[in-house]
Amino acid sequence: MTHQKNNRIAVFVDAENVTNWIKHGGVRILMEELNQFGQIIIRRAYGVWSKPNLAMHQAAINRSGFELIHCYHPVTGKNTADIQMTLDIIECAWQLPNITCFVLVTGDSDFTPVFRRLREMDKDVIGVGQHSTLSECVKTSCTRFIYTDDVINTLIGNEASPQESPPPQPLPNSTPTLTLAEADELVIAQLKASPTPVNASQIKTLLKQTAADFDEKHYGFKTFTDYLSANNAIEISKSGTVNFASLAKPAQPTETDKTIATAEAYKALLKKYNALPDNADTLKKIYKHAVTLKEICPDPAQFRTALFDLCHKADPKISKTTVNKAFSYFIVMGLVHTEKAKGGVDTVRVKKITLKDFLLKSDKLVIAKLLELGKTHALDLKAKEIKKLTLSTISKDNIKKLIGE
Repeated sequence: MTHQKNNRIAVFVDAENVTNWIKHGGVRILMEELNQFGQIIIRRAYGVWSKPNLAMHQAAINRSGFELIHCYHPVTGKNTADIQMTLDIIECAWQLPNITCFVLVTGDSDFTPVFRRLREMDKDVIGVGQHSTLSECVKTSCTRFIYTDDVINTLIGNEASPQESPPPQPLPNSTPTLTLAEADELVIAQLKASPTPVNASQIKTLLKQTAADFDEKHYGFKTFTDYLSANNAIEISKSGTVNFASLAKPAQPTETDKTIATAEAYKALLKKYNALPDNADTLKKIYKHAVTLKEICPDPAQFRTALFDLCHKADPKISKTTVNKAFSYFIVMGLVHTEKAKGGVDTVRVKKITLKDFLLKSDKLVIAKLLELGKTHALDLKAKEIKKLTLSTISKDNIKKLIGE
């Protein structure tokens, strides 16, 4: 759908199929986004509004300007809301030709023919629903598809405190279509093309249109907002509970900034961005245990638990938080993968490399992060000072080559 303010929009919500989305403020978030694209002419939400799980949300939906259409169920267990909603959509499309865009919020695959018919009538169609058979069937017939579970996951991720949130978990799947660098390029290009901040869910939709398997967990991020925030070229702002992204303004160096040219200053900056291991000796111990772990762990959470048990048994001083941080660091280093165990079951593993290569890989990761930070901070990178941070035997000459000194 284009950014034209003369768009006239009709929104239809099959409330009984998206109660969790409604519970997490999905209706309000959707309205805030649609208001950027045009005038919302029709707002209708369908369901048995006497049911407790819907009745509790009536006030909030009313505040968003929706007409509540009560649908009686003559047969227990039969949802007649989708039938009533379908009739109203087609009637609206025929009788009100000035409506240019239809927004259908549903989780019911019976709506697939409706999406196609609206497209045949040359209408813009936005589908809203969870990742499902429906979304895969209809998204090719949509101008855009918004995933309700992305909204819920983003909100849950925003509301949880750092102490409550588990560490990032990569998806135990095959290599994603997009590399992290390619995903970053697409996001930056979208932000450059927009004169105003872009809704985070809209950015994720673009990435999924490019690569259907896109998921921030592939790269070790818990939420999509975490993924965006980790890029120093991107600035995150909020409007209510909605996250918007824009290109970060270049940092203006100050007199204090110009003094960032010592190992201690580099170390403080790296720790600020969680890009430096807390304790090198402990990290090496945890890595040695990680590569020897032979338990079958279908997902990263189980692997972390098994790894902690192994580490804590060997050294009671090693905490679960330390193990989780180390595992996240292994993810960033590209050492976490899945392989087939006995019986053909997928299990998470940490790749075994020599300790020398492990330390060198860690040092190169730290240097790469310093180079990245140098784009937004006034850093004077000196090989002599960086050498003080390294864990491997990398020489100052090689560091000079890496930083272009």
